[in-house]
This record gives sequence, C-alpha cells and structure tokens, in this order.
Amino acid sequence: MSSTSSLIRPGLTTPVSSQLAQIKLRLRKKVPLLSGKDVRRERIPYYEAISSELYERGYTDAAFLVLDLIEFEDRHVWPTSEPPVEERRLRHSRKLLDYLLSSLGRAQQYKYDGQYERETEELLGMARKFERDAEKRWLARQFYLIALERSGDVPPTIRPKVQAKVRYYYAKLLLQLRKPVKAMQQLEDADNALMLAHSKGYPVGQTLEENRTERLEVAINTVLFEVHAQMAKDCRRSPVWMQGQYIRGAHQAALKTQKASILAESFIAYGDFMAAQAQDYPAALTLYKTAIQQAELDGSKPDLLCKARIALAITYHRLGEPSKCEELLKLVNRITLSEPLTLCRASYLFTAASIELEEQAESGEAPEQTNLPANQGTLAKLHQSANIYRHFRQQDKMMEALCLEGLTRAAAQFGAYLELLPTAISTSDAALYRMIDWFDEARPPTPSPDGGQ
Repeated sequence: MSSTSSLIRPGLTTPVSSQLAQIKLRLRKKVPLLSGKDVRRERIPYYEAISSELYERGYTDAAFLVLDLIEFEDRHVWPTSEPPVEERRLRHSRKLLDYLLSSLGRAQQYKYDGQYERETEELLGMARKFERDAEKRWLARQFYLIALERSGDVPPTIRPKVQAKVRYYYAKLLLQLRKPVKAMQQLEDADNALMLAHSKGYPVGQTLEENRTERLEVAINTVLFEVHAQMAKDCRRSPVWMQGQYIRGAHQAALKTQKASILAESFIAYGDFMAAQAQDYPAALTLYKTAIQQAELDGSKPDLLCKARIALAITYHRLGEPSKCEELLKLVNRITLSEPLTLCRASYLFTAASIELEEQAESGEAPEQTNLPANQGTLAKLHQSANIYRHFRQQDKMMEALCLEGLTRAAAQFGAYLELLPTAISTSDAALYRMIDWFDEARPPTPSPDGGQ
C-alpha cells in the first residue's frame, strides 16, 4: 500500500457507494442542521445578527432601531461590575433581542400594510412589557415615545382615543420615574384630546385591559386628580396662588371621574384651602357638607366621612355656632369610641381638646389663672391623640399634640414665672440667666448664694 493510501480512513472517504448513506446518517446524528442564519448568529455578535435579519426581511427601520437602542443604553446606562446585571443588558440578552426581532417585525409589517392602529398597539405593548422591569424602564420610555410618534398616522376619527391611551400609560411610567409635572402634561393632553374628539362626534368610548369596568377618560382623570392633589401637598410653603391652582385642578379632575370617594376627598381638600388660606368659612362649610354627602354615598371609606365631619365641626366653631360644633363632635366621639386605635379617634381627640382650649382663651381667662385639675380631660385627650399618632408614625401631628399638651401644663406656672422675671433682671445677669435656664429646662430656679432669685 502506498504512503498516500495509508492516510485514507476506510468508511469515511473511500468512495464506496454502498456505504455513503450510512455515513451521512451517522454524521447527521452527530452534527445539527445549521442554516445560514444560525451560523451567522454564532459567528458575529447576536445583536448584529438580529439587526441583519430584520434588514434582510425589509424591516429597515426596525433594524436600525435595535442598533440605536443598544447605543443609547451604552451611552446612558453605566456599566456595572456585576456579571448577572451586565448579562441583562440589551446587547447581551438573547431573550430581549429575540423579543425585539418578533415584535418590531410585526410592528413594521403593520406599518407596511397601513394598519397604523395595530402598529401603535404593538409598540404600546412593548413599552408596557419593558415597564415591568425596573432596569428596563429607560427602554419602556423610548417605546412610549415611538408609539406616540407613530400614532400620528392613525386615522383622525380614532386617533384621539389611541393617543390618549398611550399618554395615560406613559404618564403612569413618568410618575414611577418621579416626573409628576411631565406626567400631568401627558394626562391633560389626553383629557383635552378626548373632550375635543367627543365634541366632534368621534368614538372615544374605551376601557382598560386591566379593568374593563373603567372607561379611559375616568382612569385618566383619576390619576390626574392624584397628581394634582399630591402637588398641592408638596407646595404648601409655596405662594398661595400656586397651591390654589393645584387644588382647583384636582377638583376639576375629581368632578370628571364622578367617583364618590374621590369627590369627597376633593371637596375636603378644597374646603381646607378655603378655610385656611382664603378664610372663607361659609364657602368651606358648603364644601364640607358636600364632602359628607359624597362620603356617605360611597360608604366604603369611614375615615373619609370622619374627616369631613371633623372639618365641618371646626368650621362651625370658627363661625361661632358652638351647638352645631358640639353636636358633630359628639357624633364622631360615639362612632370612634369603639375603635380607640385609629387615626379618626386621634383626630377627634386633638380637635376636641383644641376647641376646648380656644374656648377657655376666648372666655378671657388668663394663663396664670388656669385651673390645671379642671384641664385634666383636655390634657388626657391631647396625650391619647399623641400616642395614637406615634403608633401610626405621624411625627408632625404627634409633635403638635405633645407641644400643645406641654403648653397647657405650663400655663399655670407661667404667671409666676412672669412675676419673677423683673426681679431677676434688676438683681444680676446671673439671676436672669438662671431664669432663662428654668424656662428652657422646665425646672424651678435655685436661689443664688447672695439670696437673689
């Protein structure tokens, strides 16, 4: 046998026709069937292979969008030293890239077919899917913006409701990203578009997938109310006109929802603003009465009803109608007496004690004449309310109750302190400083060595 023939492996390269079928069958079992697409996915980065496949199918916009998104992530999402996190980046995640391949392909095919509403819905679905992952909310935001841009090709008769739906979900994402002002703008644009479409006779009736019983316009105004209400709370130290603007915006949104619980909450907030900022107690009285009606109509939030009744009682006190004030407070006392560890009970106790102290002050009784034993009931109310607020970790209200209790307990001794103060001033600086220390530390003064106070 020659040297060359010895290198030939029998059964593999020997051209024996009777053995070729068996050889092929054996090799097929060992080597998987690979298409050109599979080979390319293994030879080049996976995201490049996906982009190439989209491009070859004619989905040019989708192909370049995948590359743009990867570049956007590289530019704005800083890399980490944790391999599991890095594996979830778009350029490395085969699962995400496969999803983009199928979904973007469908979206662009809908565009080619002129089915612009279905194209927008596909993009919206992608945005909502990515929104569930906190690490991919940047990607969700991009698809919300793309969906809004592509909705411009939807036929004019159905465009408003399609765009309103996208804006609604986009606004909810913006709230998660702590961008309330931008979310508010999206919601207001959606609400205005629906109202304009309704005036033109376009179909705007639409429900949400997660809640088929709630119409889109109601859902929009529900979130819009919540945003306005929170903004009003956040800007309490801002100019009054700014807080009033958010209060009125929340109230307008609440009226559009026609939900009794939201209306009750809105009427209470509006009444609080009119009473505290505008000093318009008659207007506040009307708002609180309406709030009680709505809370009773709703029936599912007793805390809201309690809050409205207490606010109405305070307003009657401000208007000089003590009998009506007392009647409401007795009603709240009876209702909350069986549930001592509730915020309603704490609110009642603090309000009742505050009104009792104000009535003492209005009677002209001087602080030094205050009878401490006679105030034990008031002090007990303040102490109980502080304990309940502490239980619910409402530090501001707890401190308010404790401070008022401390001032009430100190009122009887304050007159004696005032009588000693001129003597201390005329005696010496040291005596004056001891008086100041006594006031700060709530302890009686000690006599000085020279006999001065």
